[in-house]
Amino acid sequence: MNPLVLLLDDSRENHELLPRMLKGLTGMETVQTVCFASGGEALAWCRENEPDLCLVDYSMPGMDGITFITEARKLPRFGGIPMIMITGVSDTDLRQRALMNGANDFLTRPVDAGEFKARVYSLLSLRMSLVNPLDRVERLAHDVELLERQALEREHEQIIFKLSQLSTSRDEETGNHMHRVAHISRLIAHELGHDEQFCDMIYLAAPMHDIGKVGIPDKILLKPGKLTPEEWEVMKTHTTIGYNVLKDSSSPLLRMGADIAHSHHEKYSGQGYPQGLVGEAIPVVGRIVAVADELDALLSVRPYKHAWNLKDALEQMRRERGRHFDPDCIDIMLRHIDAILEIQKRFADVSEAVLPEALPRQRGVA
Repeated sequence: MNPLVLLLDDSRENHELLPRMLKGLTGMETVQTVCFASGGEALAWCRENEPDLCLVDYSMPGMDGITFITEARKLPRFGGIPMIMITGVSDTDLRQRALMNGANDFLTRPVDAGEFKARVYSLLSLRMSLVNPLDRVERLAHDVELLERQALEREHEQIIFKLSQLSTSRDEETGNHMHRVAHISRLIAHELGHDEQFCDMIYLAAPMHDIGKVGIPDKILLKPGKLTPEEWEVMKTHTTIGYNVLKDSSSPLLRMGADIAHSHHEKYSGQGYPQGLVGEAIPVVGRIVAVADELDALLSVRPYKHAWNLKDALEQMRRERGRHFDPDCIDIMLRHIDAILEIQKRFADVSEAVLPEALPRQRGVA
């Protein structure tokens, strides 16, 4: 891979320092850089060219870094280009404004070289895997070589998704919801540092998170209005039903599905169900799927609610960081929101639309 990085910084010293730090990224032969000292010049270049990553300073004469990112996001094909803001200003409000206006990540100077390389590599790898035609060809060739061995695995995948459809066929959720949750869960697991085997397993197991809904009576599962306290207690049992169905399987994949079904409604603060687990006592697969499931639920239309707009949905998720959700999973979600939105677009429901006004949810389960 030979990615192209745009560097916007009014410091000539940083024009020399940061490109040196980009050298030697694993799996990338050459990282080319194009440097600009003003936002206007960089934006003009972007109208005719397409980088694979933007490194953007905040404090600059004229156009500041947030304004550049906001304007660049409006350009064709720039919606999915990762952007990192790098600044000497250590301010929580600035970080939040940067992330809300299109930055995928935020680094404060002095920049640690190891952390800088790790974050750049993560974003560039995802970017190149989505847009590099050569990578796609090489991946397809590799798949052909392994086709015979993988045939059984692919059949297994189809069986898992059909099994998961048992719950969606009786609920307001769609098959595409399962696909979106599966892909988002795999992305988060990968960015947490899990190996490929784990990421592939959670991709297959995540759609089973609500399999226990097959055991919930229709009069409760399909009720259009708010559930009574007694009905809500019955609804919550879908977690233990799913767990009991899958937990004794000889398949590691189905046992992971059992853990996900049991724990995806636990809360990091300990206020979730069914066990009231706290923090890292919640299985990591449950913590991952909880974020993927809730974000997709907020952005999706349901019979009892409109879709939330992106800004309100992210703000809600951010508010629940460390309360409902694992902070690390939320941080990854925010850093990779563009890739997640690509997943949402790829597996969009035909009738689904994100509305400008966020409405309160009327049901207690995603």
